[in-house]
Amino acid sequence: MNYLVIEGYKDAAEKFAEEAQMNIQIDLKTIEKRMNIRNAIQNGMVEEAVEMVNDLDPEVNIVHQQSKRGKCSHHVYWGRSMSCR
Repeated sequence: MNYLVIEGYKDAAEKFAEEAQMNIQIDLKTIEKRMNIRNAIQNGMVEEAVEMVNDLDPEVNIVHQQSKRGKCSHHVYWGRSMSCR
């Protein structure tokens, strides 16, 4: 089941859970959104991915910071809003 979910096979995961009579603990509706996030990261669209993650789960707060040298970093905080310093 984990493989199906992680790799984005939503329909197969739903069918597997139904046939195995499993009580799944993940919202399968989020698979497509998570696949979009992964694709954005793989295509170098980090800012868009950060926005999608923050929209998908407000408990995860990713803060983008750019240094004086132009180097970007991303900080992840769970459960609270924080700013980078």
